Amino acid sequence: MIPYLAMVRVGGRRRGIRLWLPLFLLWPLIPPLAVVLVVAGLVLGPTSGVAGAPRTAWQLASGCRGMHIEVDSPEIALRIRFI
Repeated sequence: MIPYLAMVRVGGRRRGIRLWLPLFLLWPLIPPLAVVLVVAGLVLGPTSGVAGAPRTAWQLASGCRGMHIEVDSPEIALRIRFI
């Protein structure tokens, strides 16, 4: 299942900004984009590399659920968690 929420934290442990980004608001864009990619794959042919794009995009989106991204530097810290 694709993630429905991204929790983003920018800054240190005591001071920082915490954002909750609702990814489920982007879900209605998935079917029209998939249709466009399927039609492009049919028009351009299987050797164009577009034919497997909807499946690959779905697999990448599904694989993001549960992923944690942490970037620490002396100036700033960034943490992203996909739920």
